[in-house]
Amino acid sequence: MSVIDFDDEGARLLANALAEARRSSLGLQLQPGAKLGAALATALNNGRAAGEGAWLLSLELLQWTNNRAAFEDRAIEFAVAFELSPPSWEPPPALAETVPAKTAAHEDASAHDALDPGMLKWSGVMTGSLAPQLGRLADSMRANAVIPVDMSAVERIDFVCAGAMLNLINRIESQHKAIQIVGASPIIRALLLLIGVSPRHFVKKQQ
Repeated sequence: MSVIDFDDEGARLLANALAEARRSSLGLQLQPGAKLGAALATALNNGRAAGEGAWLLSLELLQWTNNRAAFEDRAIEFAVAFELSPPSWEPPPALAETVPAKTAAHEDASAHDALDPGMLKWSGVMTGSLAPQLGRLADSMRANAVIPVDMSAVERIDFVCAGAMLNLINRIESQHKAIQIVGASPIIRALLLLIGVSPRHFVKKQQ
């Protein structure tokens, strides 16, 4: 099958079908065509006006070509354009790195926890205003003046949770305490900055 053009509904349907095939580990070989790639690039230059379907299809094709750097850049642009959490990075198993980034992040975070047992370790997908990770942060603020949070194993955070996190950070600061965020992926960092979290809260992880 060769695809050379699309509309928003068609792009969304194709993106969903490819995502389902990817998650099901189907033996599908995908060769993004130059004409479709050019059409998507032209559409995305229009930002939000291109339609969510075009952006989702573009992100899905980047998964299939295992182009993580381009995927993360485009995911940030998607988040800014639509104020939605983008899809998480999950390339087809056959194209995944020898050491998956998620596994490496867990190992790195575990090693860091051993050095700093007081650090909060968050992982998984954070959604909604009542995410359990935020509950642990609220508990820690009662006993610590500086609260370090390792987000290296967080896969995704939605805008509702990010907003609740910002409110909690503001409450922590009103009590003359501080929060330090380490290990956040570029996508998550961009979302938190977009929602209003100050850059001063992001610190580099100690080696």
